[in-house]
Amino acid sequence: MRVIINMLRVPNLLMIALLFFILRYLVFIPVYAAYSIKTGITNLHFQLMVVATILIASAGYIANDYFDVETDSINKPQKQYIGKQFTSGRTLAMALAFSILAVILAFWLSVVAQSKVPAGLLLLALSVAWWYAIWLKKSLLWGNLAVACMTSGTIVMAWLIERQCSAVADEPYRIITGIVTAVSIFALLLSLIREIVKDMEDIEGDKLINCRSLPIIKGIPFTKRFLLICAAFTFVLLIVAQVYLFQFSRVIAAIWLLVFVEIPLIYFALALKKAITRTDFHKLSTWLKWIMLGGFGAIAAGQL
Repeated sequence: MRVIINMLRVPNLLMIALLFFILRYLVFIPVYAAYSIKTGITNLHFQLMVVATILIASAGYIANDYFDVETDSINKPQKQYIGKQFTSGRTLAMALAFSILAVILAFWLSVVAQSKVPAGLLLLALSVAWWYAIWLKKSLLWGNLAVACMTSGTIVMAWLIERQCSAVADEPYRIITGIVTAVSIFALLLSLIREIVKDMEDIEGDKLINCRSLPIIKGIPFTKRFLLICAAFTFVLLIVAQVYLFQFSRVIAAIWLLVFVEIPLIYFALALKKAITRTDFHKLSTWLKWIMLGGFGAIAAGQL
């Protein structure tokens, strides 16, 4: 069971599902209710979208491990299952099977929603996942940006599909689009920072496949400075978000950002300066995941 959990990154999949449910039930539907808008996407359509997205993420994770056998033998030998619990052929077959199921669900969702948008967006996400696994992850920053865009793109995709199926007037459209934009930018920046931290953690194994990650090309000191700039920019945007939250009397959400996002982000910046070992960078990567979860929790806090 532990092998399956590690292989599929189950905590990450649960976070994806949680994010979809937060957006639908704490953003979309409450705004619809406030403006007497009928929900265009049914629970079945919504569940299809969530399952298809999770299948795409699962296929991407497995494909990434399939093409990373050599580096994983150095970076994370304790979590390597290819060649031990699963053969290379079986692993690739699993990635392809998940991809095929995702494609079927994507087209089914488009049929029931009577729109090409769901299939187009989901197939784009699947293509980027495979492109990353095969080539992008070895390139300078492009792989990091691809993962960050897929993370934030999940948020945007949820709204685009929902919007395609619902008749939303201008004002509620602006409200939801504003929230989605803010959350997606936050997810983009945090995911980008985390991916680069993971590159510092995996620098030894990545050298074996001639990976052009930022730490390898520019060195650890430069990479740290780059991450601190990204963290500072993220912090400034969070302050701006707090100002808006106070203006709209969302005091609890503003306090939530301070306690569960901004203060932890300051701690990350301080810890990053002192980080030296692979273990240090791994802890920072995990810490960033909790910060991201805290940011998503601010959406729920905004309803209080």
